[in-house]
Amino acid sequence: MKTPSITTTELYTHLDTLIGADLPVFIHGSPGIGKSYIVAEVAKKHNLELVDVRLSQMDPVDLRGVPAIRDEQTVWMSPVFFPRDKDSNGILFLDELNSAPPSVQAAIYQLVLNRKMGEYELPKGWRIICAGNRISDRGVVFRLPTPLANRMVHLSVEARFEDFKLFAIREGLHPFVIGFLGFRPDLLTSEPVSEDDSNPAFATPRSYHMLSNVLKTSEDTSRIAPIIYGLIGYGAGIEFLSYVKVYEKLPDVGAIYRGEYPSIDKSEPALLYALVSALVELYRGDAEASKHLFGFAQVLPTEFGVMLIKDAIVKDASIAECNEFDEWIEKYGDYIL
Repeated sequence: MKTPSITTTELYTHLDTLIGADLPVFIHGSPGIGKSYIVAEVAKKHNLELVDVRLSQMDPVDLRGVPAIRDEQTVWMSPVFFPRDKDSNGILFLDELNSAPPSVQAAIYQLVLNRKMGEYELPKGWRIICAGNRISDRGVVFRLPTPLANRMVHLSVEARFEDFKLFAIREGLHPFVIGFLGFRPDLLTSEPVSEDDSNPAFATPRSYHMLSNVLKTSEDTSRIAPIIYGLIGYGAGIEFLSYVKVYEKLPDVGAIYRGEYPSIDKSEPALLYALVSALVELYRGDAEASKHLFGFAQVLPTEFGVMLIKDAIVKDASIAECNEFDEWIEKYGDYIL
């Protein structure tokens, strides 16, 4: 029976619990969904140091250390990246665990179970988090030995657009990306292509983040089409290029914030998603802009008007302190529960 997956947002909560309980955890998830990013964010939230170890690049000796002679006895010199300060607190992040060869996996048995490896002992204030891709992702993955698997809590994580959207707005990703995925959330991820395909690219949250960086350099999507295909794959790339043409039909978004509300074709969802993402991207939080943001939100179909205000709040929570917010929440509060 397949274990139910959790969202990336839920992962934050579960990691908080497991850090408190001091239980090792293995995060299973497809490439590029943000596993490493989330672990780094959790470490930052708890004010913990973070040591990121990519086990797929290790040999057993890299973990156990090299032998040395001390007092006429052989001792193992543990690697420099293992934490030593007994008073420190942190997360030892063992990434790509199931991409490591079985000999490396065997080398960390004792570390995961007893927090020791040879003469080395993990300081009491440190927690162990492991991560890796799924066997179905067509990467180099070795099945975890049963004794090692049984030493950890296993969480299977899936990327979902609503979680990615929160990240995208806060990080200022390009509005083309946010608008497109709002219109086609099913294209946030795609399956890795077969080995005989000439373009191995496929869609992931990570590849859309990279696409956003490209678009901030050049919005001439026809010119950079090969780069788009090379980031999110040909299928998603074709859909993306088709979608961004709708931005040519957008009204002057800046004029909306000056109180000039254009008429909108409410029968075109693609246009409405594009308009919402453009409005959020341009929103700067001053009183005049906030007044027109709430005013124009009521011109849009209710679904998109609510989306506009919710997304603007993600970008700038102070919008909830505007005078217009109380009136808006009284009218549309039921839509955001």
